[in-house]
Order: sequence, then C-alpha cells, then structure tokens
Amino acid sequence: MHDSTWTQKLESAINARQTLLESPHTDCYRIYHGYDEGFPGVVIEAFNGVFVIDYKKDIEPDLSTISHYIDERFNPRIIISKGHQTLGKKLKDRFQVHKGSLEESPGYCHEEGVKFDIRVETPHNLGLYLDTRDARRWLRNHSKNRRILNLFAFTGSLGVSAALGGAKDVIHLDRSAELLPRLQKNYALNSLTWDQRSFLRGDIYKHLPRAIQSGQRFDGIILDPPPKVYGSPYAKERPRGQDFSQLVQLCSQLLSPDAWLMCFFHRFDKSWSESEEEVNVASGIDLHVEERLTSGIDFPESNPERKLRVSILRKPS
Repeated sequence: MHDSTWTQKLESAINARQTLLESPHTDCYRIYHGYDEGFPGVVIEAFNGVFVIDYKKDIEPDLSTISHYIDERFNPRIIISKGHQTLGKKLKDRFQVHKGSLEESPGYCHEEGVKFDIRVETPHNLGLYLDTRDARRWLRNHSKNRRILNLFAFTGSLGVSAALGGAKDVIHLDRSAELLPRLQKNYALNSLTWDQRSFLRGDIYKHLPRAIQSGQRFDGIILDPPPKVYGSPYAKERPRGQDFSQLVQLCSQLLSPDAWLMCFFHRFDKSWSESEEEVNVASGIDLHVEERLTSGIDFPESNPERKLRVSILRKPS
C-alpha cells in the first residue's frame, strides 16, 4: 500500500477515537481496526505506551511506514509487530521490535483506572482483550455482595472487575496453570487480596458437575468460551463451537435465584438473538435477557452482528 494511503487510514481511525484517546484513566485501546477501516487482518493496539501491530496478511513492506507514523504521532516507549502463524513463518521472523526494547515495557496498562498485567513478549494477546471493556465496566457495577464464577478465566480481567465491584467471592476456572501468576499479578496491581482457593485449574466439564453435586451456588456466572471449545473426556457429547448447549445446561444448575449469567458470543454462524435462544433453551429455566453489551468505538463494524456480542441473562427470583 502507498505510504500516503496508510497515513490517511490511520489518521482517520485515530480521529474517530478521539474521545477514547483523551480519557485520563485509560491508556489501552485499538487505534486501528482493519476489518472495517480498510485493511482486513491488520489491527494496531496500544497498551500504556506499548504499540502492537498485529497482522494476518503480509504487510512487511509497510511496517516501517506504519511504525514511523505511530512514532511521530504518539512517541511511545515501544513499537512491535507480530505476524500471525498462518503466514507460515517462524515466530522469530514475524516478531519485530521497531522502537525501544521489550525490557522497557511498564508491565501493565490502565483501563478506566484499573490496572492490568501485560506481557509484550507473548506471541499472541498481551493479556487483555480490549473489546470486552464494556463488560468489565458492567461487572464492576453489578457484582456487589455476589458470589461470582469466572469460567475460561484467561488472565482473570473479568473476575478482577467483579472483585473490584465488591463481589464477596470470585472463583476463576481455567485449564492452564500458566495463567495463575498472571491472575495473581492482576490482583496485586489492584490491591485485591488473593486466596489460593480462588483459582481452580482443570477441565470445565469435570469441575462443573462436581460443583453441582456439592450444592454450590453462584449469584453471577461469567461464561466466555473460545470460538472452539477444547475436547474433553468428561463432556457428555463432543463439544461443538462454543458449546453453549452443554455448558449452559451445567451453569443453570449453579445459579442462585436472581443470579445473572453473562454470555460472550464469538462465533458468527448464529445471530445474536439465535444465540440467546440457544442459551435459554439449554438452561431449562426461563432466563430473561436483561442487557446486551458490545465492543467500543475502537472496534467499528458496519454490521453489528460482526461485533462482539455479550448478553446478560437473569434467573427469576
């Protein structure tokens, strides 16, 4: 792409995000969303002075132009680029540092005053999915005095948000033990007390039936499965897609009266309404769709069904 074309696209994207960029308590956002801003497969994100150019199409000839523009416009600590593994290159050949060094990373970013751990050396996401900003805000406002279960916890940003919102207890479940130190770091960054019992490592299809059998109940469940859930010998049926049919059937048995269930829909083979209906049918109870959330202005999409879709469903009292 011609240098001036990149400059025009980036300048237009940044102007559209001005209110977000001027926020005094947030320094992490997507400054370019190529899927709807002119170059599908290319996104640029900022995390407290660390700028990441992520690309699924080969734009290596343009990287110097893009990094130079970012440097001139923002003067960040670090600029790196990460090519996707589908490009068929080794990691060392698709990971470049264009400015600064990885050691200069602050190690965390701020979102609406909340601190989150970031790891610039990771080959994929730094530790915070920026499109779930509104969901984290909702959790801070709707978790007070509630017992929360955070499923597919990743680095725990959603559960941390619930804890900051006054949740009386937050249990994080993920099958990766490597995520525990990062979860603990997020607690420490926000002066939250960590309890080793707050993290369960293991297979969700094994742990949820155990929780049901032991009579566990939660006032809020965060259900954020990846687009393709892992296979499990404990699942009654082979998981398909995000597998809401099996997962919600289990989660519904753990909901207290007046509890909410927050579902993240990442796949596009069903509409938002169809996904909500699948959840309601699988629950076996009459869950009421109380609220819908999506990604912010830094994730523009002409078709709202292509954005992140989050639904909060409430169990009757």
